Amino acid sequence: MNHQDDAHSSAPSAAVRVVFCGMTGMFSLVVLDGLLRADVEVVAVALPALRGRAGQPPLLLPRRPMARGIVLAGGAPRTILDLAAERDIPVLELGGRDIPDALAGLDIDAIAVACFSRRLPASLLRLPRLGSLNVHPSLLPAHRGPDPLFWIFHDGDETGGVTIHLMDEGFDTGPIVLQEEVALSDGMTEAELDRACAIRGGSLLAEALAALNAGMIQPQPQDASYASYESWPTEGNYTITPAWSARRAYRFIQGIGGRGEPIRFVADDGAIFVVRAALGYDADATLNAPWRLDGDTLTAQCSPGVLRCQIVV
Repeated sequence: MNHQDDAHSSAPSAAVRVVFCGMTGMFSLVVLDGLLRADVEVVAVALPALRGRAGQPPLLLPRRPMARGIVLAGGAPRTILDLAAERDIPVLELGGRDIPDALAGLDIDAIAVACFSRRLPASLLRLPRLGSLNVHPSLLPAHRGPDPLFWIFHDGDETGGVTIHLMDEGFDTGPIVLQEEVALSDGMTEAELDRACAIRGGSLLAEALAALNAGMIQPQPQDASYASYESWPTEGNYTITPAWSARRAYRFIQGIGGRGEPIRFVADDGAIFVVRAALGYDADATLNAPWRLDGDTLTAQCSPGVLRCQIVV
């Protein structure tokens, strides 16, 4: 489903009261910033409880000293805690069974989720009148699961995307409210795609809340015949073979190389090379051998094309 034109509502999004559930990484920060810029009323910010408190009652965290700018003193990245401090928004630590009771007293219309590491109970998902909305950085139903950006690069997708969907008891299976493609260019890194999805996701989330509040959009069920689910990648998922196209291999190395996990090229003759960086590719070239090594530069035949990369020697 593509972005629906009738989702743009004249109803003020500030009429919608939400609890925002996220973590201290960039994705949650950018999405929350998008909501606040759209004047959505965020009545509380919720972080997942630490493991030692996973079964404990929700905790109201102390106020974080207000700090502005992209990076705090000492180089600490800015987080949703800083945004909450700037806007005087209470911060909760959630992880216990009595979460629904704790949030019921906040008189919320919706729960907004962007990168939250704990599964929300069904009783909580049903609590708000507009439901619980998740920002997922893929074009659902493709790439359900906890690490969609990895699989977008791994599978050689031509585009990324972001989806706003209502949450149900499954993993990323709820009805789609809005979604939109995000351009995936050659050489794009995972961090760049993550930020692009977060920026667009924050805007789409605000639009979805306004449209649902105004009754101007009908969430659509996902088409299960196009669904895919992938869990966290394993060591073997970081392996490239000559069966990949040179373009796919180049985009994967560029995209995922920043994780620091070893990426291996395994040739048909059994030779194994640990890739340090992608140097380029020629989509139509051919070699007179499966691979060639010049110092630390590997030139390898793919299907089709030729990949050039720097390896660990």
